[in-house]
Amino acid sequence: MLQFAIATSLMIGTAVLVAQARHVQNADIGFGRDGLILVNGFGDRALDPAQRTELATAIRAIPGVAAVTTSGIVPGGGSFAIGKMHRAGATGEPPMIVQGTVGDAFFETYRARLHAGRLFDPARFALDIGNGDKDPPARLPNVILNRTAVRRLGFARPADAIDQVVARDTGAVRIVGVVDDMRFGTPRDPVDALAYSYRPDGGYRSVQVVRTAGDPAPVLARIETLWHRIAPAVPPVVVTVDQKLYESFYRQDVQRSRLFMIGAVLAVAIGCIGLYGLAAFDTARRIREIGIRKTLGASTTDVLMLLIGQFLTPVLIAGVIAVPVAYIAMQRWLAGFDDRVALSPWLFVAAILIAGCIAVATIFSQTWRVARSEPARALRHE
Repeated sequence: MLQFAIATSLMIGTAVLVAQARHVQNADIGFGRDGLILVNGFGDRALDPAQRTELATAIRAIPGVAAVTTSGIVPGGGSFAIGKMHRAGATGEPPMIVQGTVGDAFFETYRARLHAGRLFDPARFALDIGNGDKDPPARLPNVILNRTAVRRLGFARPADAIDQVVARDTGAVRIVGVVDDMRFGTPRDPVDALAYSYRPDGGYRSVQVVRTAGDPAPVLARIETLWHRIAPAVPPVVVTVDQKLYESFYRQDVQRSRLFMIGAVLAVAIGCIGLYGLAAFDTARRIREIGIRKTLGASTTDVLMLLIGQFLTPVLIAGVIAVPVAYIAMQRWLAGFDDRVALSPWLFVAAILIAGCIAVATIFSQTWRVARSEPARALRHE
């Protein structure tokens, strides 16, 4: 029972870990990550302005490039500031809001969802261009908030925030748009409250982001080739967003799920060896009893069900013991994720059924051989 309780607990744990790892890799994170390439080397200080301009022009001309933008904040990190923002009339401590800078067509490139207001359009609205600390007090540059920032500032709906003026450490700003939350960080932490400001160059140490129309691999290879030709002294540091997110946030959980799977397989194998030995010993000891039962009219099926039922009882009890242990352990582990799967009761039922099927498969050959033996041969057994 102890062996199968451990094995069942590990099976449940493995299933939860695999489900969570797949969930965070496929979950909606607020933007289209497929086909996105991060050119991290674009913000390297070793690049001179002429090289940066030439690279930007050459990358835009690569076949398969659908859109290009630059920004300080990108999936996996980037450059950003954190400061308090205060809404007029609000009480209590002002919330801390991440201040991210973005360049041309940032939200269009990321395919962000607009909930209220508009996106940046510096050609039509001069106040979309923010200059940070250089803004005079009378100038109110425009910003775009995500939905978490809207809630933190106390607005009931995204539409209520449009055209409102809020104060921050570097001066007041006007809200012109609200976009959906985009999860740039780990799924373990809540989505940051974000205020986006527009900069023509994308901001301090900006990273270039390229959206491809199809497979990003050929475009990525072309970017690296161009980079080595235009700026051979600077490492390109080019990676897809999927790779960046996997290496930064998902890899450890995927590896942990694989280790749990190996442990579960070993625990099941050890439990099956013990169960097979027990079945072999017990059936050999009960051969004469089985012969008497068959002489008195028991069929092969009756005997088979009797033996299997007796061997399955400790396995099912082990499952009942394993369920609360696994539930508590997995609930505590999942509590470390802001974006997580639900613990479905069917997962625990499935683990017990799988353990039972494995147990039946292990003992079936022994019980079948004894159940179908001839009564006379069984009664002569010493």
